Amino acid sequence: MRRGIVIATVILVVLAGVGIGVASYNAGERNGAAQATSQIQTAQANGQEVQVVHVVGDYPQHGWWFPGFLLFPLFFFGLFFLIGGIFRGAGRWGDHGPRGPHGPGPWNEEGRKHFEERAREWHQHEHGGSPPEATPAA
Repeated sequence: MRRGIVIATVILVVLAGVGIGVASYNAGERNGAAQATSQIQTAQANGQEVQVVHVVGDYPQHGWWFPGFLLFPLFFFGLFFLIGGIFRGAGRWGDHGPRGPHGPGPWNEEGRKHFEERAREWHQHEHGGSPPEATPAA
């Protein structure tokens, strides 16, 4: 749950940063165009000669590159997640039963008992003894 909230927050912050950057760029571009127009009109009013150069066929300012810039990394991340999901299988999100995907963990009573049993067996093996035999139920 926490990881999902963190991921959503990071995505929201990144999108807000991109939005602020795009808005700032567009505001600066409009301000620059307005200043250029004002300077041209002032120069013409003072009787100065003004030559405006416009290059035809130059790279467009608002081309395809902005969405492509964002979609290019997303394509690779998606590709890596897809390939990783294929090799991992559906086990991450599938039904794992009551014990979870990796068996009982040390955080519940069953996992603690299993750990203590394995530790006791290992301890007996290290001291040269055999693990204790299970006593038959009376």
